[in-house]
Formats: sequence, C-alpha cells, structure tokens
Amino acid sequence: MGDFYQGLAYGVAMVLQSPFFLYRVELGEDDPDDPGQRRYTAHELATRLSYFLWDTTPDDALLAAAADGSLLDGGLEAQADRLLDDPRARAGVRSLFNEMLSLYLLDTLSQDPAIFVHMGPDVGASAREETLLGIERLVFDEGGDFRDILTTRETFLDRKLAAIYGVQAPARDGFGLTTLPESGGRRGLLGQVSFLAINAHPVSTSVTRRGRFIRQVLLCEPVDPPAASVNTTIPEPSEEARTMRERIAVHLTDPSCAGCHEQTDPLGLGLENFDGLGSWRTTENGATIDPSGDLDGAAFGDAGGLAGVLHGDARFTRCLSRTVYAYAAGHGVTEGEEALLGWLEDGFVAEDHALKALLRAVALSPGFRTVGALELE
Repeated sequence: MGDFYQGLAYGVAMVLQSPFFLYRVELGEDDPDDPGQRRYTAHELATRLSYFLWDTTPDDALLAAAADGSLLDGGLEAQADRLLDDPRARAGVRSLFNEMLSLYLLDTLSQDPAIFVHMGPDVGASAREETLLGIERLVFDEGGDFRDILTTRETFLDRKLAAIYGVQAPARDGFGLTTLPESGGRRGLLGQVSFLAINAHPVSTSVTRRGRFIRQVLLCEPVDPPAASVNTTIPEPSEEARTMRERIAVHLTDPSCAGCHEQTDPLGLGLENFDGLGSWRTTENGATIDPSGDLDGAAFGDAGGLAGVLHGDARFTRCLSRTVYAYAAGHGVTEGEEALLGWLEDGFVAEDHALKALLRAVALSPGFRTVGALELE
C-alpha cells in the first residue's frame, strides 16, 4: 500500500475478522486411547474448561497443563477442581445464570413509571445483582441445596429494592444481606424483581409469561406459541371481571387457547400477588386476588406454595442438569446424550443438589471431553 501505518491497519483488521479470533475453534483429534473416537485437543479442552467455569480465557497454569500434555493425561480433574476453587468461578456461575434466567433483559427493562412508582433507570441493574449475589452465596459460601434458591427468605437488597419489597434496607449504600419477613409472601427466585418484571408487560402483569418461564426454563418443558389466527387480547377490567384470573378465564375455556394456557396460566396466577414490577399486593381493582392453583395436580395456595412445589419436583433437578450441560457443551442435548444426562442428574441428587458438584461432573463427563467426527463441506 506504500504506507506502513495503513498497511498495519489492514493487517490488524484482518486479524480481528478472522474466524480463529472470533470463534473458539474446536476441530478435535483422533483419540489414541480409544480408536475410532475423537477428543478435543489439549488446548481446545483448556479453553473449553476455562470458558465454562470462568467465562474467560485460560490462565497460565491451565495453558501449561495443555502444553505439557498433563491435561489429557489424567490432569483434567485437578484442573477442574482448581478452577472451581478459584474466585473467578463466581464470574462463570454469574454468566451461566445470566443466560439461563435471561437477566440480560433487565438492561432494557421498560416498566411504566406512571403505573409503577418505584420504577427507575437503576432498577434493572439492582434486580440482576440481587439474583446473582444470592446464587453466589448459595453455591460458593454455603454449598447448599441449589433448590433452596426457590424457597429461601434470605436475599441481598439495596435501598431501591427494599422500597419495592416494602422492607427496611439492610445497608445505607450498596447491597446487604437480609431475611424477608416470614409473614410475607415473597420467597426465593419467583419473588424477585428480576423474574417478576422480565416476565410481565410494561403496564401490567402477565400470567402467561410467568407461567411459560416456569415451564420452559425451570422444568424444560416446551410450550407451543399461539396460532397466528388466535386472538391473544386480554379483556379490560370490568365490574364482572376485575382480577386477572377472571379476565383470562376465556383462555382456559376456549378450545383454541386452552391447550397452551392450561400449561402456563395456573402457574402464573399463583404469582398475581406481585404486580408488573414485583411489589406485593392483595387486591386488584378493588377485588381480592386468589393466588391458588396447581402444578400438574400438585396444589398450592400462593406464591410461596408454588415455590415449595417446584422445590420438590424432580423435573426442576432434571432440567437444571440439562441446562448446565447444554451451556457447557455449547449445543442442545442430543438424543444420544440422554443416558449421560441421567447420570449427571443422579450424581447431582447424590451430592445433595450442590451446584459445584454438578459443574464438576459436567466438566469431567465424556460429553464435555469428546467431539464428533469432523465434517468438511
């Protein structure tokens, strides 16, 4: 080009657009210990492990284990344990649940401040931090049963969230750990602004969105989208139908709607004591809210009861195992991986539902270490 700096700019531009810079290339190699099978190379496995557990590039120690061959020669277990014991594992878990729970949607939270008086530009960030701090504490500080994320009364609040929840702020600045009152109806994840506001409309609650989240994200059960010809409009409040339960009754009686709404709405109605931002209420348009319902025959009386039912439902454990594995593998679970998923679920249960144990099992599993045949087009 006749100019050193212009040539340098084009060279850098080429590097930044290279697939080897933009993507984690995972081509694999033949496994010398298992003829006919393929595995990730040492450096591919190091990168894979680090992005799974730390959400960033491998450190020098992990790269050294890849370079000297020890990572593939019985060293994976030691490296997985080292990464899980490192403070950087907290960032990896935060990334996992930021995706699983769609917490990134809080960046563009748009609840109407004219309706929800506590809404402000800082609510989304505070709500995400409450959820992630609680997950960090349960996973790393307590090492407890991860299902307790659904039922715990302990959470982290700042002054903004304390105002929404109607409790005293535990700290003047930033976040502090607090225990929500036993007499209140707020419990765990399903009582947090992060879940409640994301799965609501800007001006109202949404029993369908909240119920669909529980089905799809917490139970891994598909919910079909409505047919294009179906009218999804919810009637406006009236003297005959003041609460959301009364207004959406048509969805549960119309054959064209009932098939899907029977899966979602009874769950979402259990959360109607929380408005579209997450504040507690007992009435809607002057009428008392009825938050009772059932999850496939398991009855609950309110949001806390729903959380308890989910806590004891084996589908939640199975779904979490599946989600963590899919996140680590970088692809949806295939038919040939169902047996592996069953093994991971059994191990998760045997370890008293400790998430760190599940993360470790996934990292050491054959599905995480092996790769299919290379297909060239």
